[in-house]
Amino acid sequence: MAAVTVAAAQAARSPRAVLARSITVLVGGQLTTWVATLAWTLIVPRRLGPAEVGVYTLGQASAGILLVLVGLGMRPMLVREIAADRSRGPHLIGAAIILRALLSIPAMVIVVVIARFGPFSGEEAVAVVLGSAMCVFFVVSEPIIAALQAIEKMRYLAYATVLSSTVISVGSIGLVVFGVRADGLLLTSVVMTAVVALLCLVWVREHFQIDWRVTLHDLRQLLVESLPYWSGAAFFTLYLWTDSVMLGIMVPSTVLGWYGLPTRLFGTLMVVPVILTTAWLPQLTHAFQRGVDALYGAARAPIELVIILSLPMCVGTLLVSAPLVRALYGPGFAGSIPVLAILALCVPPMYLNIMANQVMIARKRQLTWTKVMVVASLINPALNVVLIPYFQRTHGNGAIGASAAMVITEVILAGIGAVLVRQAFARSSLVRVLKGAAATAGMATAVLLALPLGLVAGVVVGTISFPLLAFVLGVLSEQEQAQLRAAVTRIRRGWGADSRA
Repeated sequence: MAAVTVAAAQAARSPRAVLARSITVLVGGQLTTWVATLAWTLIVPRRLGPAEVGVYTLGQASAGILLVLVGLGMRPMLVREIAADRSRGPHLIGAAIILRALLSIPAMVIVVVIARFGPFSGEEAVAVVLGSAMCVFFVVSEPIIAALQAIEKMRYLAYATVLSSTVISVGSIGLVVFGVRADGLLLTSVVMTAVVALLCLVWVREHFQIDWRVTLHDLRQLLVESLPYWSGAAFFTLYLWTDSVMLGIMVPSTVLGWYGLPTRLFGTLMVVPVILTTAWLPQLTHAFQRGVDALYGAARAPIELVIILSLPMCVGTLLVSAPLVRALYGPGFAGSIPVLAILALCVPPMYLNIMANQVMIARKRQLTWTKVMVVASLINPALNVVLIPYFQRTHGNGAIGASAAMVITEVILAGIGAVLVRQAFARSSLVRVLKGAAATAGMATAVLLALPLGLVAGVVVGTISFPLLAFVLGVLSEQEQAQLRAAVTRIRRGWGADSRA
């Protein structure tokens, strides 16, 4: 009997079971967040209007830029190092929080100076300061979340995601009903990130006792270890938010709002690679400890999967972009239609690039991807300098130029990423991707036939048709089918336990 119990416990802790459990938990959290974000996207922009959405987008861009400056991009480094050696967790968490806190002080002073004397209006300046203030609390929460991810305690990541995104989204919906503007929504986000930071300090106590005894040598060593990750994250953030900042300087707030809304919708499409890379990174790290061949063998399935799933996301978004924006936001956001359609083309290359970056992290070749992001950070602003004024002058919509610049940059990066992870591909990879493309083509046909009946009909048909066609064509591997069954079984057991309770 004892042997059976031990065997069951070992089976429960097998890599496949752990991965299935991790994905299940992350899907639950991300699904909740996705629904709340969708509700935010449906209601808040219409209430605020394009100009206020532009102010809100500027605040979010400020948060993203400052976070990478003070955060040193060390989350993936912490995940990798703690996954490889859990005993380093307490000291790495403490050192990371202290180092980032020290850096945040001069950074916030610089932000206030820029907001006061920079090219921003009064409301825009407040948005810049509030967006940056969120980073003060990310200083605490992010290293803890990284440590919990490293030991595959994904439920805490789900909790943090639900609190930091879902609660903010739902709260924002209530606030705009009572007339709260963009700066008020950003202030709500600051308060919620503070709550999450406090909860992270509570959650971590069960698994790590944070070691606050940190010397200058420890901080210097952590800074050096973080540099390859920081430089990669810095260039990535510069590339990701440059278009919003340049639009904020070069065009009216209304045009920035036309760009901010599609990027918010586009962000919801990133849920797939976020879930898969978060769940897979610890396992890729363990695989690399067995050698490079083992790493690429382990990476093949998630890389193939993200490429396949990117196809219906891209095509579906492209097909429904016009009726979606018209139905939900009205004529005031007509300028967002071409932007959303163009950004949809970013989905396949961006999915591949996210996965390629994770493989480089697991292989301890983060500096390689940093060089890739340097290329992006040079190409994207150069394209924006030309394309934003051109489309603003010819179409009255510089946001089209920013979205086109992102597509061109992502395609170039995807070519580089495919070369970097080429060892993960096999002949079977091409077969699977072609099956996924065939399922996507069938879905597109069904959606086009259904759209004359209305937007809802098109979305429902697309949501149902792709999984059915993928099943018929055998897109999922046997291992993925087993993981899917394990996830469904786990969800059913959870529901059963809830009903009995």
